[in-house]
Amino acid sequence: MNAFEYLTSLPVASVDRLFNDPWACQAVFQSLPALSQQIVMRLLFTTTETSRATILGWATDAAADTMAAATDKLCNLRVLSESPRGMHLNPHFQTQLRTALSSLGGSPWEDGRARLPPEKPITALDLEHYARNRWDAVLHFMVGSTAVQAPPDTVVQILEQTRLMQASPEDRRKLHITDTGYEFMLKDIHAQTWIFVLEYIKNIHRQGVMSAEEMLQFLFQIRSITPRPTHVVIKCIRSYCQMHQYYAVADLTRNQQQLLGDLVELGLLYRSNPRATRFYTTSLAVNLIFGGLAGQTRSAIQMNQSLESMHLAATNGSTKPANDVNRAPGAHLSIVVETNFKVYAYTSSSLHIAMLSVFVDIVVRLNNLAVGFLTRESIRSALIHGISAEQIYDFLMQHAHPKMLHNNPVIPENIADQLYLWQRERNRIQFVPGELLEGFTLSEEFAKVVQYARDLDVLTWSDASQHKLTVKQEGADAVRKFIQSQR
Repeated sequence: MNAFEYLTSLPVASVDRLFNDPWACQAVFQSLPALSQQIVMRLLFTTTETSRATILGWATDAAADTMAAATDKLCNLRVLSESPRGMHLNPHFQTQLRTALSSLGGSPWEDGRARLPPEKPITALDLEHYARNRWDAVLHFMVGSTAVQAPPDTVVQILEQTRLMQASPEDRRKLHITDTGYEFMLKDIHAQTWIFVLEYIKNIHRQGVMSAEEMLQFLFQIRSITPRPTHVVIKCIRSYCQMHQYYAVADLTRNQQQLLGDLVELGLLYRSNPRATRFYTTSLAVNLIFGGLAGQTRSAIQMNQSLESMHLAATNGSTKPANDVNRAPGAHLSIVVETNFKVYAYTSSSLHIAMLSVFVDIVVRLNNLAVGFLTRESIRSALIHGISAEQIYDFLMQHAHPKMLHNNPVIPENIADQLYLWQRERNRIQFVPGELLEGFTLSEEFAKVVQYARDLDVLTWSDASQHKLTVKQEGADAVRKFIQSQR
């Protein structure tokens, strides 16, 4: 569920309050497919209802289904409303989008920047490293790594609420990653942050700290700092400086200021200290809303990220390729799996090593290489914590070394087969709580009791030679009463 799918689940009154903000309306408009945007632009300055048939008639017969889908999307987002007289734009959205398209510029907090005393700004590269390190602290905690400081209690609570982590069966005070959490680890960082922030929005809404629509409005305002694609590349690069510029804390609402601390902990924003008068935005924040979308929006994001890398390279005087500038050291992971169950992981990231340690027995650690083995014990430990063989196999495939991609299959067959065999081992024995009944002297009495337990469907085992049987826990009292009645 992305931000706009979540928007459809909010009450009508909440959506109307959100649409009273021009920055939110601008963000929603940017998220729409091209055809939906065309419908909005045609209706933006109309004051009368338009019939559905008229709107569908704007497209050719071949595109009728696409036009209907675009119209339905607008209705789901509450941008378009339908009445017996026809269809019309949400009046709040219509008014504020007119304002956004005709007079908005810069950012929601641009005026406050002029009132702040000048100071040396933090470099874009330092901000990106800060954001990545903050988020990596959450991921480190999920895989049980102690290489970095544990996140605050607020973050830990959300990890439990989203079932990304759960209490260990042996020690209820200790948390471990779940299968859902492991799937989460394999997602793109922007998808990870949105999943996390979505639960955070629900949490603060339940606590009454801030309404869901007010939190969305704040995120949409942060998103509006990123530039819209333009044909003039120089302007786009220049406006990207805003992504890493500072803004006045005083320009935020009282509720938004209360959230600064949590957003700083997640790496979405930066603040030098709790009393600082300014805050910085990071790419995690501005890409949060559109990070999980597809199609045109994803293409725009890729363009923006490329332009950002160009800007980072220019401002830091780097001669490295643009795509590598914003990549954290050791962020790349390449895995080689041999038929003897030996695993070579080329990485210098402690987070990657911690992820591998969940199911690999690491025996050697070098600066840019870790060596380990897939063993029955290491895989069984991962399976106990809810990680499936399919997820382990997918992880090895996703990070396979480029030279391994020429193999057919990429992962040796004996490795893949053994992963699933180890998983099936845990399903060979089924544990059923029960009781053992013995001490029978007559074979006829024993046979009657066995038959009675079988009729109740509580018999789990019997041995006629030793006159012993076991029954399920829930049927033990009934069987004992039957034995007493027979005697």
